[in-house]
Order: sequence, then C-alpha cells, then structure tokens
Amino acid sequence: MTKKTSKDLLIVKACGIASEDDECKNIATQAGMYGIEVDMVSPKTSDDLIAALNSGKKYDYLYLSSHGDINGVCNHSKSIQMSWFELGLQLCGSMCMKENCILMLSCCRGGLNQIAYDLFYCCMKIAYIVGPRQNLPAQDMLIAFNILLYNVAYRQLDPVVAAEKIRLATDIRFVCFDQLEIQGEYGYWAHTAQYAQEMIDESVQAKEKANELIIPNDKPL
Repeated sequence: MTKKTSKDLLIVKACGIASEDDECKNIATQAGMYGIEVDMVSPKTSDDLIAALNSGKKYDYLYLSSHGDINGVCNHSKSIQMSWFELGLQLCGSMCMKENCILMLSCCRGGLNQIAYDLFYCCMKIAYIVGPRQNLPAQDMLIAFNILLYNVAYRQLDPVVAAEKIRLATDIRFVCFDQLEIQGEYGYWAHTAQYAQEMIDESVQAKEKANELIIPNDKPL
C-alpha cells in the first residue's frame, strides 16, 4: 500500500493540444503512486484559470501545461493569454500554494531566467521553479517531469539535484531555480529594477492580500 504523504498537486491542463491529455494523466497517475493527492483542471479562458487558482485549496506542487515563451503563457486557441508577471500575481493573490511550493512549467522555454525572476518577484510561496530551456513536445516534457517527480517526491532529493538528473538521463536542458539563491543574484535585481511603478504597486497589493513579505524595493516610491 502506498504511504500517504499529505502532499497535494494541482495539474492545470491549459495547452489545448491532443497529446496533452496523455501527458497530464500520466503525471497524475505517477503522483498518485507516491501518495500525492491530485486535482486537475482544464481552463478554457484566462478567467477560468484565475477561478481554478482561487478554489481555496493549497498545493505543494503546481504543474502548468500550456504554450509558453519569454512573454508569457497561452493556450492553443489564444483564449488564455497571460504574461509571466500576471501569472505570478494570480498565484500570489489566490494563495493557492503552500510554503515551499514547487512550480513545474510544462511549456516551451519555461526554464528561462527572466521567467523565474518575474514569478519569484510576485510570489514568495514559490520555492522552486522547474522548466525546459528549449522548445519540447509533450513526449519530452513527460519523461522529464517523470524523472523530476520520481526524484523529488519518491526519493526526496533536493529539487535542484533532481532537475540535473533530467539532463543526465535525456540530454534535455532542464533547470531548477531556487528562490533563495535567485534573490541574491545580480541578474534578478537588474531585471526587477526595470519594472514600471504600476507593476511594483500590483505586486505589493497581491502580497498584502496573501500576507506575504514585502521586500524594500517592492514598496512604491
């Protein structure tokens, strides 16, 4: 019998392509084998996505299946479109994440530094962000996140080490960002220093709603 872990995973199936069903079902089955409780939602619009995040339940893991690039996330029909900064605000304000949540970005280019910077800036609950640096089909996404979940949830390895095992096993460039490490890097501060005042104000409002720590440069001038 599988030992229950009191962990929860939200799978957001928001890409809208045929292979996505098999990918997300596989991830859900794997998580269940590790005793993780799984919820799966299939938003059709940006409002649907926001509503799903605001269900009132909190998660240890969030798996986002979508199209993605440096600018943001979307679905196949473009009825979901959201910048990474906007997604970070929604994750923060919805309070859908438990402490030390791992965000898994099953979308092309989800492992780019600028994406992690925006999400970490907006939401302190995200401890780790994992995603690919390259464009990948669902088949590659699946095997990569299978390896990650096995090493994090079952073997209980550090997520950064677990992500390194993806490249060793597949030659696929995946990266795991650690919030505490990233916030001390020059690249993070240089990127966030370019935010418009409106973005800073929105971040402060979301963090106040979620009772999160507001770091000094978040505060309006």
